[in-house]
Amino acid sequence: MIRRAGLLTLAFAACAGPNHEIVEDRFDIYESSSSPEVTEVADVGGGDVALSGNLAMQKPDGVAVIGETLWIRGRSFGRQPAVLVGGRPAAVLGRTRDGGIVVRVPTATPSGSQAVVVSNEVGRGERPIAVRRYAAVLSPGAGEIGWAEVGPDGPIAAGTAPARGGRWLALSSDGRAAYVAEASRSIVNVFEMPAAGGPKGVYRLDMGNEAIVALAAAGRTSLLAVVREKDVMLLDTSSPLRPTRGTPRPLPAALLRDHIVAADLSPDGKLLAVATAEGNRVVLLDLVPRGRTAVAGELAVLPDVRESVLVDVAFSPAGDTLWVLSGDTARSRASGPQPAELRALRLGGSPESLANLEIARVVPVGAARDPARIGVGRAPPLVSGAAIRLPPERATVFFAAAVSKPEAAGDGASAAPAATTPNEAAVFRVGAEDAASVAIAAVGRLGMPDLSFDGRWLMAPVTATDGSVRVLSVAVDGRPAPAPAPADVIRAGAGDAPPGARPTPQLRIQP
Repeated sequence: MIRRAGLLTLAFAACAGPNHEIVEDRFDIYESSSSPEVTEVADVGGGDVALSGNLAMQKPDGVAVIGETLWIRGRSFGRQPAVLVGGRPAAVLGRTRDGGIVVRVPTATPSGSQAVVVSNEVGRGERPIAVRRYAAVLSPGAGEIGWAEVGPDGPIAAGTAPARGGRWLALSSDGRAAYVAEASRSIVNVFEMPAAGGPKGVYRLDMGNEAIVALAAAGRTSLLAVVREKDVMLLDTSSPLRPTRGTPRPLPAALLRDHIVAADLSPDGKLLAVATAEGNRVVLLDLVPRGRTAVAGELAVLPDVRESVLVDVAFSPAGDTLWVLSGDTARSRASGPQPAELRALRLGGSPESLANLEIARVVPVGAARDPARIGVGRAPPLVSGAAIRLPPERATVFFAAAVSKPEAAGDGASAAPAATTPNEAAVFRVGAEDAASVAIAAVGRLGMPDLSFDGRWLMAPVTATDGSVRVLSVAVDGRPAPAPAPADVIRAGAGDAPPGARPTPQLRIQP
């Protein structure tokens, strides 16, 4: 009789499945009459959480990265527990056979040691885990992508990965994936940010021989826009490590001859803004209609300037403003120096407002030349009534450029800009006032800056004459902080192109 009972127990255990099997019916989980007890929090990588089957797991390394899957184990969780990671609500993605909870490290979770808290109707339990946030740094032509850990005291170099031919960089909205697109062909390489031991390449999506002219990701939805010379390919990044392609959407005929120089995707993924070389126009494309790229609005930003001077466009985190950067370009240099200017286009929520775009603000920056890229960050919106609200075009924005300084003027003569050392550069800050200040100064070629999720750190990559790349950072939220040391993220090397011919570097911080 005892032997038969033992056989029944083994048979039942075999039917029950392994501990990490996903339970499809919550009623298979026992109710709880006591407070939760968390015994282990395992970080298991950035893979998707299936609705059935076993939980996909990597070997835990003891560090949870933004977007990483966490398997919370313990007792007395109940059927409907609530979970906080670092004070941020984390959606319960699944329950495992042993009663465990599967969540993902939410965006805007602070770095460092953070509490994982499980609550039910009786009480709460918690256990700490280390949380890490990365910045991805791409220097086109270097042949590799670099990583920097964004800690409470600034960036720290965290390794590199091969990225031959990489030209464009974007991150998924949940921070799980970094996308590196090549320029000569329609190839997007996917890097898993929460991979054990550091980010690594996991997938390569080949979409044909067409050249890519821009890459942009939506900040609040799972969408990546691959802009090519004749069409736009939208990738669904709901499963960010294996994005799925949509049907190519032809660009309007007018854009085919105007040459796209920059593009950005609105935070909600509904609008694509492109800047053109011919006519110095900004065109808003409506991506909502399936299979189409209808023109929602357009504006000749500098209608009286014949040279091509538009450099970059960027949506604000709220999507209510489009920033446009203009100045010296390789296409305009033969005609003489062009003033560096930052413009704000206020975007309304109606088709009528988009169809009648107007420039709400123009800020000339006489100390800048050869402007590069705009950085707007992802600062969370202010709580209503917490501070004086400024018009959206008065929000703080940053851009990288080389530096020009005024020469000493003669008697009564006005100062005129004059080029200084070609390697002298800065990240300029434009706030509520119609003037720019230097946030970061450097020797080298500064590229796309970015802000940490909390608006604490401004970071920018700078390329030296030998091709090596460092990340510079400064605290910009007004709180005192020591100046962090530069982080050397990409070493000098032959790469894919000579250092002097490489485009400016790009930097993106996990949300």
